[in-house]
Amino acid sequence: MQKLRTADLRLIWFAALGLALSNPGSASDQADVRRTPFDRQETFPIRYASPVPGVDMGAEINALYNSLPATGGEIVVTESASFATPIIFGTNDKPVLLVGLPADIVTLTYTGLGGAAVTFDYGTGHRMGHGMRDLTLTGPGHSTDTIGAIFGGVNGAEGLEFRDFKVQGFGVNLQMGSHTWLAYFQQGMVRDGGTNLLLPSGLVEAGEQITFNHVTFADAPAPHTNSVWIEGGGQEVVFASCSFDQAQLRVGNGDISAAQIVVTGSHFENPNYAQPGSVNYDYVVVDNNPGNYLRFTDSYFLQCAPNNGPKQFLSAWGGKIQLSGIGMYTPAGSPLAHFAVLWNNAVVAMYGFDDLSGNISGPLCGRGR
Repeated sequence: MQKLRTADLRLIWFAALGLALSNPGSASDQADVRRTPFDRQETFPIRYASPVPGVDMGAEINALYNSLPATGGEIVVTESASFATPIIFGTNDKPVLLVGLPADIVTLTYTGLGGAAVTFDYGTGHRMGHGMRDLTLTGPGHSTDTIGAIFGGVNGAEGLEFRDFKVQGFGVNLQMGSHTWLAYFQQGMVRDGGTNLLLPSGLVEAGEQITFNHVTFADAPAPHTNSVWIEGGGQEVVFASCSFDQAQLRVGNGDISAAQIVVTGSHFENPNYAQPGSVNYDYVVVDNNPGNYLRFTDSYFLQCAPNNGPKQFLSAWGGKIQLSGIGMYTPAGSPLAHFAVLWNNAVVAMYGFDDLSGNISGPLCGRGR
């Protein structure tokens, strides 16, 4: 009997706590701060956001962020919603984790006409693990003047992490700002953006230890170029176990700046070759700056078009490229002239290369004229 009474008490306690957490509250001025246990509205670091009639979800999330303690906290989005008010996490030393539910259950759809849908710009205080998790962020279209998420800026975003995420349908899906390093993106998809990822040159204190792990970059509109663009300027970026599907990787910004890139265990493919408007493109481009340094290891290149496909996978206009453990395949009716074409003073060092199709008509690395 004693065990039964204890179990009953636990059930009653959890039911009461669940009721407290599910209080619908309201947004804007009330800012949903009532949905915190034990009446700790000011000090409890978690807020819950759900659609409220007549209230823009962006405005609601901004109000919840303002209501968090000065040290920051977590905002949980419990239902899908649209928003036109840009979400700005921009108070220095006040990081936030924006959370939804796994498996695309929660989608935030931006309906604004321009600007950034979400901005993470709250400091460089060596605090890890803030950012976005278990959310899909959808934009109004890849031809619009919009940005999905900016990380960094005036305050920065050191230690930011995106995990189990999707960003799609913006003019630029992801863009880095100043004062940003140790940023980590894991198990995500960045697709259907005019530019899927942009790390601009000219930033201040930005680009060291930026890592993408098991992230797919996909579905760039024609001509599919400059989709993942690392412009450089002290930027050190790692792509581990990533996929580049109909999305070009570009390294450098002409002769203005250079980048240092590692691509390991990754996959390059053109699955949308048959869609209307699709064209041939170089999977990888390295710009004409001697400081560009691209290291490829244990990666695979697949060409899907049965005929009239691209004549090379990589064009290097400068810098140095190391290739190790690379495999590739292209159909018999669509042979390559070269795996890579080098221009100017570009240099390639190759260690271990497997052409599974056996139909490259010229040297693996040709010299452009």
